[in-house]
Amino acid sequence: MEIDVKDYIDANISLNDRLFPVFTEDLSDVSIVYTFSPVTGGLAKQSQLTLKVIWDDYDRCKEIEKELNEILDQSESDQFIIYNNTKFKSALSGGGVLFNDGPQMYELTLIYIIKWREK
Repeated sequence: MEIDVKDYIDANISLNDRLFPVFTEDLSDVSIVYTFSPVTGGLAKQSQLTLKVIWDDYDRCKEIEKELNEILDQSESDQFIIYNNTKFKSALSGGGVLFNDGPQMYELTLIYIIKWREK
């Protein structure tokens, strides 16, 4: 599931391979760091997807947030997305923004709950 959702994001927004698992040290351009955490198991599983948009331009971070929400923040009436071997629906659950003094970058966090199952 994780690879399918990551590939779905890559295919639907223009990041030029700037999506990284867990962390990144490459801050030469805007980066998105992702982590998945299981919430529930069973046939219809739920996972939490946390995305951190990292860059020194706040407005660019907000543009990417809008793009991510367009493809991942679905309403209850939306159809499930089928991508590769995963059928899923996601909704924005929380987030926020902070300025990280170390690298002098904004970190815009988005948290999604994903309901999913294998096809």
